[in-house]
Amino acid sequence: MATKAKVRRVYDNVEAALLATLLAFVIYFIVFTLPNMRKISEQNEIAQVQEMAAEKASYCEKFGMKAGTDKYNQCLLDLEEFRTNVEKGMSDRSEF
Repeated sequence: MATKAKVRRVYDNVEAALLATLLAFVIYFIVFTLPNMRKISEQNEIAQVQEMAAEKASYCEKFGMKAGTDKYNQCLLDLEEFRTNVEKGMSDRSEF
């Protein structure tokens, strides 16, 4: 019987420690992470837009168009239209 009581006490202590850890994590999340979620999301979106712009520019330069020319600017517009069409097609297919 003494062993059973010790096991029960250890189980209760571990359970209390886990609950305390969970509570501490929730408080940390609410205080430090939650207020910055919008800012982090905006930063990620800006980084993604910059990466896509750099990718489009590299393709237009790869195709032999110099930055600042009319052909280069049209290339950027065409690549953006192409990306939009591909993304729309993918989202249309994922709805089914």
